[in-house]
Amino acid sequence: MINPPPSARSSDLRAALTILAVVLTVGGVIWLGVLSDEVPVLREAHGRWQATGYFLISLLAVAVPVGALLHSLRAGRAGRSVRQGWFNSGLALAYGALVALIAWHVGPEVPDTFGSGRGGGIKGSYVAWLVCVLPAFTVVALFGGLFPRTGPAASAEDPADAPRGRDGVSAPRRFYDVVLLTAGISWAFGVLPFLFVLLTYAV
Repeated sequence: MINPPPSARSSDLRAALTILAVVLTVGGVIWLGVLSDEVPVLREAHGRWQATGYFLISLLAVAVPVGALLHSLRAGRAGRSVRQGWFNSGLALAYGALVALIAWHVGPEVPDTFGSGRGGGIKGSYVAWLVCVLPAFTVVALFGGLFPRTGPAASAEDPADAPRGRDGVSAPRRFYDVVLLTAGISWAFGVLPFLFVLLTYAV
């Protein structure tokens, strides 16, 4: 009987942990949804963020710690840094808290229904902004992507693909690059709808 290579076992474990993280996250979000009818502060949050905002913010708030906890079980053996992964998870939660804080202030100014105009009006822009800036971190966390590779060619499967310094020597990527990249791509798509919402809030 031929034993599967370590890389295959690691991939299988990662897939299993990701599925478990998704299941636990869905359960946690459902639980927070139920609590929004019973806990005053969550009821207020649901009212201010609106249904879409409450769902997406809850999704990130549950997925990041659940993903970090589960993927910590394999990170070290897979050549990834557990400590840096938890630091990235903290950054992701701080990012989510910042978005939640912005939504807390602008959400009440957004109508409860979509406008009849193109794109659904301000409500459509608000939903589009949240959809652009939040789910990417949820997906990255669930798949264990917040845990960076360790070693001189971190995050590169082939050392030849690793980033190069001025002297041509492989330069390790910063462990928090995944957070910066995810936030940058998210806001590249989300900045335009956010500006529409912000202009309405300012007026």
